[in-house]
Amino acid sequence: MPGHYPHTALKTLLVGSALWCAAADAVTFNLPNRANPRIQITVGDTQKKIISQVVFTVPPGQVGNGSPVTAATPVFIELLIRASGANPLTGFLTVNSIEKPLQNTDPGSSSSIPFSEVSWTSQDGNIPSGTFQGAIDQDIVSFQSSQGYSDYLTFTYANTLLIESGTYKGQVIYTWAVP
Repeated sequence: MPGHYPHTALKTLLVGSALWCAAADAVTFNLPNRANPRIQITVGDTQKKIISQVVFTVPPGQVGNGSPVTAATPVFIELLIRASGANPLTGFLTVNSIEKPLQNTDPGSSSSIPFSEVSWTSQDGNIPSGTFQGAIDQDIVSFQSSQGYSDYLTFTYANTLLIESGTYKGQVIYTWAVP
């Protein structure tokens, strides 16, 4: 069959090359320990360079009835930590949910909602599910270098408080640090 011989010759050449590599007496790789220590956190959509918002809409007549309200859009979180094997690092993810509480932004209102009314569910379990504790440095997760974890968190408002109507805004601050 025309053209069959060159294909077989190429196949034989490739197999011969593979056998030659496998039959080598010694192979030396020099991989210098150049792992520059670094950590990185990504929260939300970094392409738009804005703070991700979680929006809860409580239907009229259901305020404070204990029926949880889940946000429609999950928030992506990614944690990376890198260090050399000779000097491993441990990273700690904490959240501050007390510094910027949920305040009613309507004119003349002074009501607020504690962040302890908000919880999150982890899609994959890489970052554990939990509830904000209204603390400055609430521990979320820690792990050693060199690793990376990412997950999508879906937030839920417990809806257990009778509050005045309005728009409530607040902010939690995640910190990924190596002490």
